[in-house]
Amino acid sequence: MTLKDQIGSFCWWSLMTKDVEHANDFYQKLFDWKLSELDIPGQGKSTIYVAGKGGFGNPVPLEADFSGPSHWIAYITVENVDEACEQAEKIGGTVCVPAFDIPSIGRTAVISDPVRAAFHVFTPATDEGELNMIGDGPGEICWMELMVDDPTPLLPFYAEMFGWKFSEPMPMNGGEYISLEINGDKVGGLMKRPPDAPKTPPLWMNYFSVKSVDEWSEKVEALGGQIVMPKIEIPETGWFACMEDPTGALSYLFELASQ
Repeated sequence: MTLKDQIGSFCWWSLMTKDVEHANDFYQKLFDWKLSELDIPGQGKSTIYVAGKGGFGNPVPLEADFSGPSHWIAYITVENVDEACEQAEKIGGTVCVPAFDIPSIGRTAVISDPVRAAFHVFTPATDEGELNMIGDGPGEICWMELMVDDPTPLLPFYAEMFGWKFSEPMPMNGGEYISLEINGDKVGGLMKRPPDAPKTPPLWMNYFSVKSVDEWSEKVEALGGQIVMPKIEIPETGWFACMEDPTGALSYLFELASQ
Protein backbone atom coordinates (compact mmCIF):
# COMPACT_ATOMS: atom_id res chain seq x y z
CA MET A 1 0.00 0.00 0.00
CA THR A 2 1.10 3.56 -0.66
CA LEU A 3 1.02 6.50 1.71
CA LYS A 4 -2.07 8.01 0.03
CA ASP A 5 -4.02 4.85 0.87
CA GLN A 6 -3.13 5.16 4.55
CA ILE A 7 -3.51 8.85 5.43
CA GLY A 8 -4.78 9.28 8.98
CA SER A 9 -3.46 5.93 10.22
CA PHE A 10 -1.95 5.47 13.68
CA CYS A 11 1.51 4.40 12.58
CA TRP A 12 3.85 4.76 15.59
CA TRP A 13 3.99 5.56 19.29
CA SER A 14 6.71 7.09 21.43
CA LEU A 15 6.91 6.48 25.15
CA MET A 16 8.04 9.78 26.66
CA THR A 17 9.52 8.50 29.89
CA LYS A 18 11.59 9.67 32.82
CA ASP A 19 13.32 6.28 33.13
CA VAL A 20 13.97 4.54 29.81
CA GLU A 21 15.78 1.54 31.27
CA HIS A 22 13.05 0.81 33.82
CA ALA A 23 10.30 1.28 31.22
CA ASN A 24 11.99 -1.00 28.68
CA ASP A 25 12.39 -3.76 31.25
CA PHE A 26 8.75 -3.45 32.38
CA TYR A 27 7.15 -3.59 28.93
CA GLN A 28 9.44 -6.31 27.61
CA LYS A 29 8.51 -8.57 30.53
CA LEU A 30 4.81 -7.59 30.51
CA PHE A 31 4.09 -8.06 26.80
CA ASP A 32 7.09 -10.11 25.62
CA TRP A 33 8.06 -7.36 23.19
CA LYS A 34 11.38 -7.64 21.42
CA LEU A 35 13.73 -4.69 21.72
CA SER A 36 15.73 -4.01 18.58
CA GLU A 37 18.13 -1.25 17.64
CA LEU A 38 17.85 1.07 14.66
CA ASP A 39 20.82 3.12 13.52
CA ILE A 40 19.64 6.63 12.56
CA PRO A 41 22.25 8.54 10.54
CA GLY A 42 23.80 11.30 12.63
CA GLN A 43 21.77 10.38 15.71
CA GLY A 44 23.18 7.01 16.76
CA LYS A 45 21.14 3.97 17.73
CA SER A 46 17.50 4.07 18.82
CA THR A 47 15.67 1.31 20.71
CA ILE A 48 12.58 0.02 18.88
CA TYR A 49 9.65 -1.84 20.43
CA VAL A 50 8.62 -4.83 18.30
CA ALA A 51 5.38 -6.85 18.59
CA GLY A 52 3.53 -9.12 16.17
CA LYS A 53 3.07 -6.61 13.33
CA GLY A 54 6.66 -5.41 13.64
CA GLY A 55 8.30 -2.29 15.02
CA PHE A 56 5.71 0.14 16.33
CA GLY A 57 7.28 2.39 18.96
CA ASN A 58 10.28 3.69 20.83
CA PRO A 59 11.21 5.16 24.20
CA VAL A 60 12.23 8.83 24.38
CA PRO A 61 13.90 10.13 27.55
CA LEU A 62 12.27 13.14 29.20
CA GLU A 63 14.39 15.87 30.71
CA ALA A 64 14.71 15.69 34.49
CA ASP A 65 12.91 19.02 34.88
CA PHE A 66 9.95 18.06 32.65
CA SER A 67 6.89 19.09 34.66
CA GLY A 68 4.39 16.52 33.36
CA PRO A 69 4.23 12.75 33.83
CA SER A 70 5.65 10.08 31.54
CA HIS A 71 3.20 9.39 28.72
CA TRP A 72 2.63 7.75 25.35
CA ILE A 73 2.16 9.89 22.24
CA ALA A 74 0.82 8.64 18.90
CA TYR A 75 1.98 9.39 15.36
CA ILE A 76 -0.61 9.88 12.61
CA THR A 77 0.26 9.72 8.91
CA VAL A 78 -0.15 12.75 6.66
CA GLU A 79 0.89 13.41 3.08
CA ASN A 80 2.90 16.52 3.98
CA VAL A 81 3.87 17.45 7.54
CA ASP A 82 4.44 21.14 6.85
CA GLU A 83 1.07 21.52 5.16
CA ALA A 84 -0.58 19.61 8.00
CA CYS A 85 0.89 22.07 10.51
CA GLU A 86 -0.48 25.02 8.54
CA GLN A 87 -3.88 23.37 8.26
CA ALA A 88 -4.05 22.56 11.99
CA GLU A 89 -3.47 26.16 13.00
CA LYS A 90 -6.23 27.34 10.64
CA ILE A 91 -8.83 25.04 12.23
CA GLY A 92 -8.06 25.50 15.92
CA GLY A 93 -5.00 23.34 16.54
CA THR A 94 -1.56 24.38 17.78
CA VAL A 95 1.90 23.42 16.52
CA CYS A 96 3.76 22.47 19.69
CA VAL A 97 6.99 21.26 18.04
CA PRO A 98 7.71 22.57 14.51
CA ALA A 99 8.41 20.14 11.68
CA PHE A 100 11.76 18.36 11.69
CA ASP A 101 13.39 15.48 9.83
CA ILE A 102 14.37 12.10 11.25
CA PRO A 103 17.19 11.05 8.89
CA SER A 104 16.24 8.08 6.68
CA ILE A 105 12.91 7.70 8.55
CA GLY A 106 10.68 10.66 7.66
CA ARG A 107 9.45 14.07 8.77
CA THR A 108 7.33 14.85 11.82
CA ALA A 109 5.92 17.58 14.06
CA VAL A 110 3.86 17.70 17.26
CA ILE A 111 0.38 19.22 17.07
CA SER A 112 -2.32 19.62 19.70
CA ASP A 113 -6.03 19.66 18.91
CA PRO A 114 -8.44 22.39 20.11
CA VAL A 115 -8.60 20.86 23.62
CA ARG A 116 -4.79 20.43 23.69
CA ALA A 117 -4.57 16.67 23.22
CA ALA A 118 -1.19 16.20 21.51
CA PHE A 119 -0.04 13.89 18.72
CA HIS A 120 2.65 13.69 16.07
CA VAL A 121 1.94 14.05 12.38
CA PHE A 122 4.30 11.96 10.30
CA THR A 123 5.30 11.49 6.67
CA PRO A 124 7.57 8.50 6.01
CA ALA A 125 10.67 8.80 3.86
CA THR A 126 9.42 6.02 1.57
CA ASP A 127 6.00 5.77 -0.07
CA GLU A 128 5.54 1.99 0.24
CA GLY A 129 4.75 -0.37 3.10
CA GLU A 130 2.25 -1.02 5.88
CA LEU A 131 1.72 2.08 8.02
CA ASN A 132 -1.36 1.18 10.08
CA MET A 133 0.09 -0.40 13.23
CA ILE A 134 -3.19 -0.98 15.09
CA GLY A 135 -3.33 -4.75 15.66
CA ASP A 136 -5.07 -7.37 17.74
CA GLY A 137 -2.22 -9.71 18.63
CA PRO A 138 -0.77 -10.11 22.15
CA GLY A 139 0.81 -6.89 23.36
CA GLU A 140 -0.22 -4.90 20.30
CA ILE A 141 -2.04 -1.57 20.46
CA CYS A 142 -5.57 -2.50 19.43
CA TRP A 143 -7.55 0.72 20.08
CA MET A 144 -7.02 4.44 20.63
CA GLU A 145 -9.24 6.65 22.77
CA LEU A 146 -9.62 10.27 23.74
CA MET A 147 -11.86 11.21 26.70
CA VAL A 148 -12.96 14.85 26.93
CA ASP A 149 -15.80 16.87 28.44
CA ASP A 150 -17.42 17.29 25.02
CA PRO A 151 -16.04 15.49 21.95
CA THR A 152 -18.50 17.03 19.47
CA PRO A 153 -16.41 20.14 18.58
CA LEU A 154 -13.39 17.92 17.89
CA LEU A 155 -15.07 15.86 15.17
CA PRO A 156 -14.73 18.44 12.36
CA PHE A 157 -11.10 19.09 13.36
CA TYR A 158 -10.07 15.44 12.97
CA ALA A 159 -12.28 14.89 9.94
CA GLU A 160 -10.62 17.79 8.13
CA MET A 161 -7.10 16.94 9.32
CA PHE A 162 -7.13 13.23 8.52
CA GLY A 163 -10.40 12.28 6.82
CA TRP A 164 -11.56 10.33 9.88
CA LYS A 165 -15.19 9.18 10.01
CA PHE A 166 -17.28 9.01 13.18
CA SER A 167 -20.32 7.07 14.35
CA GLU A 168 -23.36 8.57 16.01
CA PRO A 169 -22.90 8.96 19.82
CA MET A 170 -23.98 5.95 21.87
CA PRO A 171 -24.47 5.73 25.67
CA MET A 172 -21.61 4.09 27.58
CA ASN A 173 -20.78 3.92 31.31
CA GLY A 174 -22.69 7.10 32.10
CA GLY A 175 -21.19 9.03 29.20
CA GLU A 176 -21.33 8.91 25.42
CA TYR A 177 -19.05 7.15 22.96
CA ILE A 178 -18.28 8.04 19.35
CA SER A 179 -16.43 5.35 17.40
CA LEU A 180 -13.65 6.32 15.02
CA GLU A 181 -13.14 4.78 11.58
CA ILE A 182 -9.94 5.19 9.60
CA ASN A 183 -9.69 3.90 6.03
CA GLY A 184 -12.61 1.54 6.62
CA ASP A 185 -11.45 0.12 9.96
CA LYS A 186 -12.79 0.96 13.43
CA VAL A 187 -9.67 1.66 15.46
CA GLY A 188 -10.69 3.99 18.28
CA GLY A 189 -13.13 6.46 19.70
CA LEU A 190 -13.85 9.68 21.51
CA MET A 191 -15.68 9.49 24.82
CA LYS A 192 -17.67 12.13 26.63
CA ARG A 193 -16.36 12.16 30.18
CA PRO A 194 -18.82 10.49 32.58
CA PRO A 195 -19.94 12.68 35.50
CA ASP A 196 -18.01 10.61 38.05
CA ALA A 197 -14.77 10.42 36.04
CA PRO A 198 -11.80 12.42 37.37
CA LYS A 199 -10.80 15.58 35.53
CA THR A 200 -7.60 14.64 33.71
CA PRO A 201 -5.71 16.40 30.92
CA PRO A 202 -6.87 15.26 27.45
CA LEU A 203 -4.67 12.43 26.17
CA TRP A 204 -4.94 9.90 23.37
CA MET A 205 -4.73 6.61 25.28
CA ASN A 206 -3.44 3.24 24.05
CA TYR A 207 -5.30 -0.03 24.58
CA PHE A 208 -2.99 -3.06 24.67
CA SER A 209 -4.47 -6.41 23.65
CA VAL A 210 -4.11 -9.20 26.25
CA LYS A 211 -5.62 -12.67 26.68
CA SER A 212 -6.82 -11.95 30.22
CA VAL A 213 -7.20 -8.59 31.96
CA ASP A 214 -7.12 -10.33 35.34
CA GLU A 215 -3.86 -12.16 34.59
CA TRP A 216 -2.13 -9.15 33.07
CA SER A 217 -3.28 -6.89 35.91
CA GLU A 218 -1.44 -9.21 38.28
CA LYS A 219 1.63 -9.06 36.04
CA VAL A 220 1.53 -5.26 35.99
CA GLU A 221 1.66 -5.08 39.78
CA ALA A 222 4.27 -7.84 40.06
CA LEU A 223 6.52 -5.86 37.71
CA GLY A 224 6.20 -2.62 39.67
CA GLY A 225 3.29 -0.96 37.88
CA GLN A 226 -0.16 -0.16 39.26
CA ILE A 227 -3.74 -0.88 38.25
CA VAL A 228 -5.34 2.54 38.73
CA MET A 229 -8.78 1.46 37.49
CA PRO A 230 -9.82 -2.19 38.01
CA LYS A 231 -11.44 -4.33 35.33
CA ILE A 232 -14.64 -2.99 33.78
CA GLU A 233 -16.88 -4.84 31.34
CA ILE A 234 -17.94 -3.40 27.99
CA PRO A 235 -21.12 -5.42 27.28
CA GLU A 236 -20.81 -7.76 24.29
CA THR A 237 -17.30 -6.43 23.62
CA GLY A 238 -14.81 -7.29 26.36
CA TRP A 239 -13.09 -6.02 29.48
CA PHE A 240 -10.52 -3.34 30.19
CA ALA A 241 -8.47 -1.93 33.05
CA CYS A 242 -6.25 1.14 33.30
CA MET A 243 -2.62 0.66 34.28
CA GLU A 244 0.24 2.97 35.19
CA ASP A 245 3.73 1.79 34.34
CA PRO A 246 6.59 2.21 36.88
CA THR A 247 7.57 5.54 35.28
CA GLY A 248 4.05 7.03 35.44
CA ALA A 249 2.69 6.48 31.91
CA LEU A 250 -0.98 5.45 31.66
CA SER A 251 -2.54 2.98 29.21
CA TYR A 252 -5.25 0.33 29.09
CA LEU A 253 -5.28 -3.45 29.04
CA PHE A 254 -8.02 -4.91 26.85
CA GLU A 255 -9.45 -8.44 26.65
CA LEU A 256 -11.77 -9.27 23.76
CA ALA A 257 -14.93 -11.11 24.82
CA SER A 258 -14.68 -13.73 22.06
CA GLN A 259 -11.22 -14.94 23.09
